[in-house]
Amino acid sequence: MPARFELGLAEGRLRLAWPAAASLDSIVATCQTADGTRHEGEGWRSRDGAFECACGPLTVRLTFRGGRAARIRLRGTARQNCEIVALGVAARLEFQADSATWWVYNGYQSWDAADVVPAGGARPSYWTAAVADADGRALVMAARSAARLVTRFDLKSGRLAMTQGAAPGPLEARPHWTARRGQLWRGEDLVLQLVDDVWDGLAELSEQVFGPRRRRGDSPPRRVPQGWLSWYHYGTWVTREDVLQNAGILADGALAGLGYDQVLVDDGWQEAYGDWIPNRKFDPSLGDLAARLIRRGQVPGLWIAPFLVSTGSDLALHGPADWFLSDPSGGGRLIDPVHVSFGPMYVLDARRRRVQDHLERTFAGLREQGFRHFKIDFLYAGAYPGVRALRDGLRAIRRGARDGYLCASGAPLLPLAGLVDGCRIGQDTATPLYDFEKGEPVCRIFGDEVLWIARNTACRHFLDRWFQLDPDAALVGANLTVEQARQLVTVVALAGGPFFATDDLARLAPERLALLTNPEVQALVGGPPARPDWDPTAHPLAAVWRRDDVLAAFNWAGPARQLVIEAPPRRPVRDLWNRVEVEFGVGDLELKLPPSGVHLLKFEGAGRLRAWLE
Repeated sequence: MPARFELGLAEGRLRLAWPAAASLDSIVATCQTADGTRHEGEGWRSRDGAFECACGPLTVRLTFRGGRAARIRLRGTARQNCEIVALGVAARLEFQADSATWWVYNGYQSWDAADVVPAGGARPSYWTAAVADADGRALVMAARSAARLVTRFDLKSGRLAMTQGAAPGPLEARPHWTARRGQLWRGEDLVLQLVDDVWDGLAELSEQVFGPRRRRGDSPPRRVPQGWLSWYHYGTWVTREDVLQNAGILADGALAGLGYDQVLVDDGWQEAYGDWIPNRKFDPSLGDLAARLIRRGQVPGLWIAPFLVSTGSDLALHGPADWFLSDPSGGGRLIDPVHVSFGPMYVLDARRRRVQDHLERTFAGLREQGFRHFKIDFLYAGAYPGVRALRDGLRAIRRGARDGYLCASGAPLLPLAGLVDGCRIGQDTATPLYDFEKGEPVCRIFGDEVLWIARNTACRHFLDRWFQLDPDAALVGANLTVEQARQLVTVVALAGGPFFATDDLARLAPERLALLTNPEVQALVGGPPARPDWDPTAHPLAAVWRRDDVLAAFNWAGPARQLVIEAPPRRPVRDLWNRVEVEFGVGDLELKLPPSGVHLLKFEGAGRLRAWLE
């Protein structure tokens, strides 16, 4: 059992320690003012069960609660009128380890990387983080809420900084607190805990978050959606006919009876960003399309980017001026820096009540037409004016969508807990393009997208306490090899969240279609997320993942490998991909893994038995 923490104060120096294991030494308060000046605290004093110090224009107050886990509450009082950009604490981290230490970092939003890297680098981590040794013993840390502020963790040259402020983006350097003398600033609570298992520790902390979607012991969550979405094959060139053709295959073709009942029309249906009405490709109406799908017993879904507005849209030309964020550098409306080339786009300011009303009306109208699944994209833009604005906007969207499923994308992670049903946790699977020679859309992989998606899924699996985890679509066509496609489908099936096909289903070769129609693999969809073995030296990613009585082994890179499992003899082992019983005699179970291969096995004790690649 990990030790309880202890506090020490000597000559103004504050120390938080788990004896003989880890400590934060010489803790200092930090703040940054609007003129760019960075201040550090001048020495702590004990007062009324807390610790106080002067830090620039502020008096900072720290309180500690808990036993094994240290819950830290940070407050600041303005000693003069001031503008604060960020406030936090920093300390020298001492972590007792017999081996190298590792930094488990988490990106700010859906598409940002999450990974395990050697400790001490320059990788910032948002919302959660951990320092761990080769055996998985770790100091884990997390923000307990994100109602108003973004929490960032940095570990550089042995110094751990925990900072709270505005969302990353074009307004990040602006003050999030304009204070008058005597006013109080309240931070988001932090929690740090020493644990024997890094993944268990991060899962435990994520469960403590304000407003989680579910906790252990709660009533069952809503069903995980499964279906088809248009984006990766058709891109913005999708038509009504494309949607109906693929929906027909879900209902009456090779995928019938396997749970694929959702049909999601992605980007390309709308007149313009901001003008969420159908273009001529979707005549006679969206309502007519939704009605046809509903008659088949299917759930209609739509993609929408609620906070972005095309500069040429009717809303941009005729909407109220105060609905849009202003550019602090030159006046006028802010252009989203992510969409300078593919745009440009203005950004709605969800701090405005009339903008919230507009969002509610937009989603209520789509819900009235029969749509019950909404993929809401580019949500990072909604947080530019602050996390509170994003959350207020999402509450308005929820009021309009009512019981509709909300799946977020491009989204800051922790602020969405309790407000959405699902959330993307990785980058896009592929890129849709238009082949002008053939006169049709195509889908292409340009790099290590499968590996990137797998890495984020592995390093964010514990966030299922916040929302259902969406790694992205189960692409099986394009220029993937069949083995790569099988790896991707395995990752998506084991993530525990939405499972969507995305190819032109009518043109899939039989061996690729079979990857989407294996009932034993499909039975895994919607279960708890698989957890990778703690293997920080594995390149490029841990090879063995486990979930209950299921074990997956991936050969991510390089030549053929051998999977070895210390499985007791006479124990039935089911190969889920090949749908056969694996025969083996006395000794270890050994199976060949081809390049980019995956084995998906089900047997009693799969979560406990030793397994590795040779």
